Amino acid sequence: MKFVQYSFSYFLLVVCVSFFSCSKPKTETTPAPPPKPGEITLTVDPSAITLARDQPYLGRVVATVKNLPAGESVDIVWSSDDPRIATVTDAGLVYPKGAGETYVTASLVSGKAAARCKVIVTDNSDFKFRIVLKDKGPTVFSIGSPQSFLSAKAIERRRKRNIPVDESDLPISTEYIKAIQQLGGIVVAQSKWLKTVTVHCSDQFLSDKFKELPFVENVIMVWEGKRGVAPVRGYADHPQMGSNTTTLPVDYGAALENISVHKGQQLHARGFKGAGIDIAVIDAGFLNLKSNPLFKNVHIKGAKSFIYENDDPYAIGQHGVWVTSCMAVNKPGIYVGTAPEASYWLLRTEEDDTEYPVEEDYWVSAIEFADSAGVDIVNSSLSYTTGYALVDARYTFEQMNGKTAFASRGANMAFSKGIFIVNCSGNERSWVGTPADAPGVLTVGSVNSHLSIDNFSSWGITVDGRMKPDVVARGGGVNVVNIYGTVETRSGSSFATPNMCGVAACLWQAFPDLSNQQLLELIRNSSDRAVKPEIPFGYGLPDMEKAINMATPK
Repeated sequence: MKFVQYSFSYFLLVVCVSFFSCSKPKTETTPAPPPKPGEITLTVDPSAITLARDQPYLGRVVATVKNLPAGESVDIVWSSDDPRIATVTDAGLVYPKGAGETYVTASLVSGKAAARCKVIVTDNSDFKFRIVLKDKGPTVFSIGSPQSFLSAKAIERRRKRNIPVDESDLPISTEYIKAIQQLGGIVVAQSKWLKTVTVHCSDQFLSDKFKELPFVENVIMVWEGKRGVAPVRGYADHPQMGSNTTTLPVDYGAALENISVHKGQQLHARGFKGAGIDIAVIDAGFLNLKSNPLFKNVHIKGAKSFIYENDDPYAIGQHGVWVTSCMAVNKPGIYVGTAPEASYWLLRTEEDDTEYPVEEDYWVSAIEFADSAGVDIVNSSLSYTTGYALVDARYTFEQMNGKTAFASRGANMAFSKGIFIVNCSGNERSWVGTPADAPGVLTVGSVNSHLSIDNFSSWGITVDGRMKPDVVARGGGVNVVNIYGTVETRSGSSFATPNMCGVAACLWQAFPDLSNQQLLELIRNSSDRAVKPEIPFGYGLPDMEKAINMATPK
């Protein structure tokens, strides 16, 4: 802020000399009365501007002062009536923030003169908000009748593990959902565990109306994108009852090194190939997987996309195909995965083109769906750290304490329901993100053919003192099946995870009385660095022959 003294009684002060990327709308205004002789006047030019919020442009407003007495301050103070719509700097630079109309005002610091510029901000964006509820509201469901909201397999898992059905299992009140929808929000995700409803809307300030609902605690923006993109609807799911039995001895083909590094063949040789275990693969999409010849005999119980813009899990995305192949493909002599006789749920939660926190909302919805369907194990080759387009949503290391991030909280709840979760450590060569930081998640780092840690694999000590990853598996230079039904080589902790997950499924089949916590500890303790865990390997490389011996009653 500059203070300048002048020694003449008449001057012209131009605070800003131009304005950019704005237009003057046609407005009818009543002209101000002419100033009295010698009266201090302040005018702004233009008197009205229109800006586009979704473009990186700004406007400039010029302030002109006349008849200022000598010795008086020429400083101009700028202000905005509604900073949510537009803000203004000390130099008269106007920044669009949200769709709507407001005014920016230029005032002399003495308060003796002022002038306004009308600001109209247009917007071409849609938004998604996570609505955090105070409670889940009234419900017609009862924990005494769980069959109305949980599958028989989910109820059996709770019974077997002595896990009671409780209020966290109850759905969110339909009355709450209806109230949110009546305000204009399209519900795209829900979490009964975390008491959230995620909505899609075109009005950025609809969040204010959501906050006014008596049962709402907070509203958080989790996505912003181009307006008017019509969601793709019409997918109808059809399970694939594949005949996925495998005869011995198994010819693993191109997948041999994926399992041999863990001596996982020891499980298969004993007849444990994942039969009776339901695995949910939460990933980025499974493009044409059911028409892929190498997946024809895989038992797929169901597939679902949680992405609002596209409800077809098979419409887009190669990553899920690569990941699933590491476990599920059962083509002896060509490729046999680590759990070829397991059953699979394919759940798409990841957008390929953008990175927004709403993907965590989808992830939590998917793992709740998996729980309700009775899934035993979840494979998640996803990680969220500092890559979000919304800068304020990016995680810091201090938040990776296993209980703060949205997906980590969802993972903790899933683990408390008896689900075993395997998640990649990430490929950022830094501290692990969510949900890998959760205590109940078996976090898997990546090693190469030399059993050295891959240069992309993430690792570190969490802020509360835990070592991640828990274990490592082959993820560097591994063979996977692609969308064309052929084998190719790829690298990433994304592939170490399903290689380990499939082996864990076979181990749980062999010892079904283990709890998910006991299975986690058994895998850790069977690893080659269990006596002295160390970064970046964690407990090291699990050995299934050792795990069998450790778990077998003496």
